[in-house]
Amino acid sequence: MSPLRSLHTLCLLIVGGLLLSFPLRMQAQYRLPLTPRSEEAPLRPVDRSQGARLAVSTATTPLSVVPPTDEELRVAELSTRGLRAYTFAVERPVTRATETLGELLQDPSGDYVWRAEIRAPRARNIGLRLGKYALPEGGALFVKAKGSTARGALTSQNNSPDSLLQIAPIDAEALILEYEYPQGTIPEALGLPFRIEAVFYGFRDFRDAREADFTQPGEPFYNHPRASLASLACAPNVLAYPEAWRQSRSTLLLVVGGTTASTGALINNATSDGTPYVLTSAHCVNNLFRLIGNYPAIRRNVATTVFFFGFQSPLQRGNIRATEEQSLSGATLTAYNESTEMALLRIQGLPKQKNGQPGPIPPSYQPYFAGWNAEASPVGPFVGIHHPGGSTKRYNQTEDAQLKIHDYELSYLDNQGSTQFISWRDKHWFVPRWAIGVTAPGSSGSPLFDKDGLIIGALTGGASSCSTPESDSYWSVNRAWSVGGGDTSSLKPWLDPRSSGKKTCPGYDPLSPKQVVRWSAIYPDPNASSIEPVYPNQHHQPQGGIDGLANQLHLPKLSGVKVLGAYVVFKSSSKLSAEKLPQLRVSLRPFTEEKIFGAKVMEFESTSLGSFARYDEAGKLTTGTRTLRSDTIELFFPAPDGLLLSLERGEYFLSCSTKDGVEMQLPLLAYDGPSNRLRGWSAWIHHPTSGWMRSTQVPGGAYWIDLLVETDRDIRPLTPDGSASPKLNAYYYADYINVEGEDLRYKTCLLEIFDLTGRLHLRQTIAPGGGRASIPVALLPEGLYIASVRPEGSSLRQGFSLYFSRR
Repeated sequence: MSPLRSLHTLCLLIVGGLLLSFPLRMQAQYRLPLTPRSEEAPLRPVDRSQGARLAVSTATTPLSVVPPTDEELRVAELSTRGLRAYTFAVERPVTRATETLGELLQDPSGDYVWRAEIRAPRARNIGLRLGKYALPEGGALFVKAKGSTARGALTSQNNSPDSLLQIAPIDAEALILEYEYPQGTIPEALGLPFRIEAVFYGFRDFRDAREADFTQPGEPFYNHPRASLASLACAPNVLAYPEAWRQSRSTLLLVVGGTTASTGALINNATSDGTPYVLTSAHCVNNLFRLIGNYPAIRRNVATTVFFFGFQSPLQRGNIRATEEQSLSGATLTAYNESTEMALLRIQGLPKQKNGQPGPIPPSYQPYFAGWNAEASPVGPFVGIHHPGGSTKRYNQTEDAQLKIHDYELSYLDNQGSTQFISWRDKHWFVPRWAIGVTAPGSSGSPLFDKDGLIIGALTGGASSCSTPESDSYWSVNRAWSVGGGDTSSLKPWLDPRSSGKKTCPGYDPLSPKQVVRWSAIYPDPNASSIEPVYPNQHHQPQGGIDGLANQLHLPKLSGVKVLGAYVVFKSSSKLSAEKLPQLRVSLRPFTEEKIFGAKVMEFESTSLGSFARYDEAGKLTTGTRTLRSDTIELFFPAPDGLLLSLERGEYFLSCSTKDGVEMQLPLLAYDGPSNRLRGWSAWIHHPTSGWMRSTQVPGGAYWIDLLVETDRDIRPLTPDGSASPKLNAYYYADYINVEGEDLRYKTCLLEIFDLTGRLHLRQTIAPGGGRASIPVALLPEGLYIASVRPEGSSLRQGFSLYFSRR
């Protein structure tokens, strides 16, 4: 095979491009869950007649961004054809002084707020780059689509040494920026602690326009002909390979400089001190070779990188749109070498601790620092984990025991649209064929692991596809380990800082010996690979008056378990696209055998899951409907810091309701089937007048409401008797007693129904088989009853009792 090949850089070129397609995805940086002052009380213009020396002027007109020219669109099309890249936005530098773009306002307490509007007529999305970003303590910056609710504030925690901050693109034609000065700021000190350096005008939508059915829900975010869901049908979700769970936790989705979506990996150093290094490929930070040798521009790109953790489908099959709230932004260029294609970044945008120093990556992000192998002959089989098309994590595997180093040459388009060539001699591992999976645009920079899960290289390019899963090339850690030109040209000074001479290093798990797990009836927890996955087979259809959904579960005795947040997974619809999503509240409370609720032991809320506003071609403000479409979407919202659970063993209710008590219009996914697969979980609904009752829509299953917790032992919910599957369960609905459970598969069971005086009204045997049965009780007089079901010949303690009312 000739080393000369057309360029398959496998980065997605997305100028201005972060793949955030609805308001929740605005959180591309670490944000504090604050509410803007403008949403708590109306703001008023500053009275300038008093002669105060105000450092901010008032904008006469909002900043308006110019759409791309025909030439810019032509270049974008060339990039798509030649680079397997997808351009959907153009960068527009801002020359006006930022202070002149907005107006100064005051809240009822007299404290100041600066507000500006940025318009991009007919744009699909808008992104921003901020410079000289150095917010003081107490300052807060909110960025939102015009007409939407702000969610979370950028604060001094986002300050970085280079004072740069990339704001994730937002689906809108107009953005609102509100900067809240620290309370008590005097008029003379009202200069802005940031500058708007550039606006990114998004001219293309980045999702598949086709409606997805429920069996194959999901994205992609980019309607890219060579990186669509259809073209990735042979690239399995990484969750289908739980044995690679730790390596998957190290793999990150990167958006660099507002221009490129690619992949990287957290990588350990020999001291295992948690330094947040990310390994990727050089062309992912040099604009696909267009910035070769331009180190200031490359460092600027790196400084505006956004890192997405855990961006993976929560199912082994299907393509649920993954949560995007677990992200960090900002990095420095630690090591870089174009001759070996190596780039080593260090994340800077970490949440700060109480002492003001950067803290670790949050535990809810589940970070893992992969080990490395700098030997010349690593042993396979080899595994790749990556983000093709900027979509959820996918898994690749070879059958090869050894790989060969080869020469690699490719072509690219320079800034003038001319074809150029770049070559590497004896630097790349060559993957002749994948036994599982393929790569695609967006996979660039992704790690290649050996049989021990150690990184041996990162992806430069290739030509693999489902029809021809072959010919991908990864630059070699061995060749980039120790190179002349100083410390910044090699990996060794950073990954082996004490010069131990070792050529391999194991991974580092900062969560160990604790683990982060999801309490879930549906999520196939990769920490427990033996757990049989349960797939949702329906979704809650919103009903009039229902204002809460819940799962009943049995928990062991707990002490000091840290709650990190909550997940909900819902099926979007055209109706939801035109409405605001509800604010959600998650709570946990005891549930006694007498069906009496105890006091809440945990409760927290989301900030906003709202919709967004956009402008139509006539400039009229409308409600955006593109974003949700028919996708199935996973949302995560964090719990307050320091939320701990200490519980006695027993029955509990994990409920999800609307924050303001309105009807529950969010159609959560659910599983309805044999309850033995759910370890005793059961679905309930709440009506304001009737209270809590077993769900008639999901009588044999559970809703997809999960808690994310940090624990030092396995505390997945158990069945009431502590076994792995329930023996018997029963519920009443529409004049039927429905019985299910493992005992009913193999044993004859006895159903008895008594009234409250103890009089027996019905005795019926139930033959084994299938694990489920329905017994009609329509002939019973109206009244209150107790139903008892148990294996024939056993005691009542071995069965299940049910109170019900027949009316």
